[in-house]
Amino acid sequence: MADVIIRSATKADTAEIAAIHTASWRDAYAGILAAEFLNGDIESNRLELWSRRLGERPPSQLVDVACDATGAMVAFACSYHDVDARWGSLVDNLHVLPRFRGQGVGETLLQGLVAQLAARESDTGLHLWVFEANTAGLRFYHRLGGRVVERKTSEIPAAGGKAVLRVHWPALSQFAWTSRSR
Repeated sequence: MADVIIRSATKADTAEIAAIHTASWRDAYAGILAAEFLNGDIESNRLELWSRRLGERPPSQLVDVACDATGAMVAFACSYHDVDARWGSLVDNLHVLPRFRGQGVGETLLQGLVAQLAARESDTGLHLWVFEANTAGLRFYHRLGGRVVERKTSEIPAAGGKAVLRVHWPALSQFAWTSRSR
């Protein structure tokens, strides 16, 4: 696993988070989202989104970043505590720079979020949405114990009606801690 330092995001991280979000989308969603969208100015869109999210943080929001040994940000994750009575907390974003994928960075970020959510004395579960065509993402979430419980059409216009799947862990305690991460 890559040596990373996990810390809570600050407003000063906005531009780096937007850049990682953009790079991740362009790589992972090639062939899923429309090429003209991915090749467009999505970084300014992500910058606006993260400026708002990090500037007006609700108490339920957790945003963590992973930095390499040099201090450069390589990934981030965002979750919202107990947003749904049935499905529990939501992992809204998990993005790792393409060259750092497969090194345990995403898993480390998710484990940190799960631990923080559990510390809030809640075990109502965890869920996220992933494109059905994102087979690498689905394998990753399945390996961590998540199960597909719902399928619907993406609301992102650039997805052209492609399906997204809700991946769910019924309880935070059911999140799989793999041997790689221990």
